[in-house]
Amino acid sequence: MQSVRVPQRLAASAFLMAALAACADQPVGSVAARDLVPETVLAAFDCTATREAMQCTSLRPGMGDARGVVMGGQNVTVRLASSNASYNAQTETFSVDVTVQNLMNEAIGTPDGVTPDPAGVMVFFMAEPNPTGGSGEITVDNASGTAFFTSANQAYHTYNEVLDKNEVSPPKTWQFHMPSTATGFRFTVALETSVQPLLVINEVLANPANFNANPDVSGEWFEIYNGGTRPVDLQGLVIADSAASGRRPYHLIASSVVVQPGGYAVLGNNGNTTTNGGVTVDYAYGAAMALANSLDAVKIARVVGTDTLTIDRVQYSQASTSAKDGISRELTNPALDNSNMDGSNWGDATVTSVYGAGGRGTPKAQNSTYVP
Repeated sequence: MQSVRVPQRLAASAFLMAALAACADQPVGSVAARDLVPETVLAAFDCTATREAMQCTSLRPGMGDARGVVMGGQNVTVRLASSNASYNAQTETFSVDVTVQNLMNEAIGTPDGVTPDPAGVMVFFMAEPNPTGGSGEITVDNASGTAFFTSANQAYHTYNEVLDKNEVSPPKTWQFHMPSTATGFRFTVALETSVQPLLVINEVLANPANFNANPDVSGEWFEIYNGGTRPVDLQGLVIADSAASGRRPYHLIASSVVVQPGGYAVLGNNGNTTTNGGVTVDYAYGAAMALANSLDAVKIARVVGTDTLTIDRVQYSQASTSAKDGISRELTNPALDNSNMDGSNWGDATVTSVYGAGGRGTPKAQNSTYVP
């Protein structure tokens, strides 16, 4: 009996609501649930086959019944490749080995780059095979299961893999019943899976300059860089800091903050530029975080099911290094290990007069300490 699975993009809201209710040690506030990653459909393909070969190319708008999903993607986000095609005239079976290759910076088949998506990488048949030469009914013979995707009872193949950049999955044999009266056929598929948000905590101001009566409350901020290939909406992700007294409750980002590939977002205590030192803050978390001038850590994570999965985390313990008055700490390159702010992969901001009285930092811009 084939299994039935609800695609992740339809179930993400239910996952988040369950997590908010079930994680007693993870208080994250009360907001409406929404998808953690806006799009889990990475690519759609137009595939044609003869008895000797199969080829899949990017689906163009208006082809098949794929309106409303992400178009294209072949050789851009992922690559669907086929080999070893054969036709058994006795059983009227067409067989072909198909692999999935990830071409993005982000890992796929995982919500955080480590944890496998329990549903795997799924390739859904949006349009059933139809003859392009000859006649007869052509069907998918060995699907992993069926589920509602764009309509009811659509077949899919599953690849239970976490695929890093350029990694290729093991081949999976697709089989079709192809009557001897048919010489070729055509169908459309879409690839759907979890994608790792490749977010990097890139700059932190833990100890703002003394530009008002209470700078540590109003002037703290940290910057997030998107090192991925796709935009990431921070809404629905959670943030927290962990000082010597322990981790504060998670704070759920309650509004949309879209970080473009290669772009930046600043999250701060206070969004008022007249009292925060003049920093343009994309999201104000208020009293949910308060960075210590000694030991502390900053974390961004996502909630999937009943788990909180870390996307990125940085920590520091030396006030004389990472909490200098009015000087932000910058990662010298977003591709480096950023876990230790006191370490050599981080440096003091050198740019002055960017914000506030005596403030040094580069919020929403390439770091002044950047080294290619």
